[in-house]
Amino acid sequence: MVIVRTNVREEEIRFDSQHTLFVEGKDEKAIDPTVLRSLLPSSVRVLALGPSFHVRSAAEALYPHHPNYYFLIDRDHYDDTFVERCWGNFPDPTTHNLLIWHRRELENYFIIPEYLSKSQYLHVSDDRLRDCILDCCRRRLFFDVANQVIVWVREELKLRWIELFKKVSDFRTKAEALARLTEAPELALKKKTVAKQLGKRELMRRFSEVLSQIADGRKHLEYGHGRWLELLRGKGVLPTVVNRCFRVEDAKGNVLQGREQLNEIVKDLLGRPLTDQPDDFQKLRDIITARLSIA
Repeated sequence: MVIVRTNVREEEIRFDSQHTLFVEGKDEKAIDPTVLRSLLPSSVRVLALGPSFHVRSAAEALYPHHPNYYFLIDRDHYDDTFVERCWGNFPDPTTHNLLIWHRRELENYFIIPEYLSKSQYLHVSDDRLRDCILDCCRRRLFFDVANQVIVWVREELKLRWIELFKKVSDFRTKAEALARLTEAPELALKKKTVAKQLGKRELMRRFSEVLSQIADGRKHLEYGHGRWLELLRGKGVLPTVVNRCFRVEDAKGNVLQGREQLNEIVKDLLGRPLTDQPDDFQKLRDIITARLSIA
């Protein structure tokens, strides 16, 4: 059994060379560690480190000292090129042993109708399940597209766009310092860039671009068109689908709800043969298993 732990002491991380996968999640009951603990060999330790930026920061800090540490995060704002490079070059020091799901979030793999319908806890027909997933995604479409534009702009504004000053001799007086600071050409350029990024025309263009990618130019989401099952937020869809279409009882016949219900469905699906699992699940297990064999 893979043990998921949080609040790991620094000295434990520094001196432990065990193969370890760090994932998103606030505790051991979160869906990410639940999934990975069922999917990977028991010799791999899985640790939840909180949100994605914590995991990526840990990857950058720890990988040089611990080549047997691996890091896996949701896709979020990353583009296809970066995601493919992470998978294609793994392990790669330039990406800090970092893998990124091809789909928006881990939950997106569990809204694939053909996969989710394999659960023994499904309480409706396959067609009803498909309709429920489609309805939930349609309701979120414009909300999620607008939020993706916000994330896009926010990430671009965080990029390093100006360097610190280098020459002490240029700052002999207060007046010289203020002149250098206020007249820096990078600042003027940034003002123009930000004004364009936040302008109505650019925001509308980006909204249309994201919408086109997700819905394939169609007025309503349809199966087989667009990438909505991949790129809409699965975290906002899956709980509703589970609540409407599944029924899980404990040993006493009590109906489970919320996280307990979802985790039972997830474990049930992951208990199926590896060939029934989504492609990324199969590939992740193959990658980690290969690393174990050469350690």
